[in-house]
Amino acid sequence: MKKFVLLYIYMFLVLSVFAQTNFQELSLEKALERAKVEGKMVFIDCYTSWCGPCKIMAKEILPLKEVGDFLNERFVCVKYDMEQGEGPEITKKYTVDAYPTFLLLNADGSLINPIVGMTPSGQEFIYKVKLALGEISTVKMDSLYAAGNRVSRFVLSYLKALEATKQYDKAQVVTAELMKNLGDSQKSYVTYWFLYENQNISPVGTENINYLLNHVDNFRKGVGVEPVNAKLVSIFETQLEDMIRGRNKTTNMADLESIEKDLKACNLPGKDYLYDYVALLKGMFSLDADTTFAAFMRIFPTMEEDKLSYLYFRPIIFLKRQWSEQQKKELIDLSLTLSPKVKNVVLRDGLKYFAEEIKKY
Repeated sequence: MKKFVLLYIYMFLVLSVFAQTNFQELSLEKALERAKVEGKMVFIDCYTSWCGPCKIMAKEILPLKEVGDFLNERFVCVKYDMEQGEGPEITKKYTVDAYPTFLLLNADGSLINPIVGMTPSGQEFIYKVKLALGEISTVKMDSLYAAGNRVSRFVLSYLKALEATKQYDKAQVVTAELMKNLGDSQKSYVTYWFLYENQNISPVGTENINYLLNHVDNFRKGVGVEPVNAKLVSIFETQLEDMIRGRNKTTNMADLESIEKDLKACNLPGKDYLYDYVALLKGMFSLDADTTFAAFMRIFPTMEEDKLSYLYFRPIIFLKRQWSEQQKKELIDLSLTLSPKVKNVVLRDGLKYFAEEIKKY
């Protein structure tokens, strides 16, 4: 009897292992070769070490039996840290700019569709993959919605279908109508979180995002601290980095102070660089070289390369007539120090050339 129990436990453990998504330790090239041989596609989990939603997906969703059964049958599954090894190259090739992202590739390496963001259940994740593969169409759903079907389960399925098929304009309209019919307590349910999380459905500055910023504690209770904080960080990064790079020419000190107020209210531990962004912008808006310089030297020496390329230059140019000789010298030294460290040849040469230009300021 004891041997039987041990055998049963052993079989259970073995079956559990094989039930989950079978991520293989292969380079992308080898994964594509294997997919071609096996007549499958390639599934890539694109994650980073600091991404909370990535960890939730890896721990709670991808190991589920139903998810493993579905993915293993159709895909050669691999996962890569987007900041290590092949990750940066994959990021650039397939334009991965949010995490987690799951790439569905043909065996020739061509992109079928990306799936962006965390999904709260295994069945919903499978549904998203089916939509991305074209196994489910939205045509019939369009007709049902136009005919007045507003049953909650149908509307949610319709929105997920629109999201997966990248019909974002339509999704925004349906989302706006849905939110009007939800009570305050319902809006912070995890069920609707994907609508806030997807920046294409709820861009920064829209009513949905403003509602999130004004009800942060409710969302942390309803959705969870990690995913909500990750979304909040993304919101503030987008707003402040767009200001630094000058994407919106009409923003001013009042807009910045409003963002700072929201940032303080959200209480995001370990995100001091966001306050450095605020200090940098305050210095820029007030043409205060000392404040700008102090914030600049806190931010940029350790900034990741992809952000360096679009954030580094404008603050220096913006105050080009304000820098002291000592500040110019330190900015030149920083540019020349960073140049040989970056991998991108264009950025490397750009920093070197820019160091020469600063001498003329």
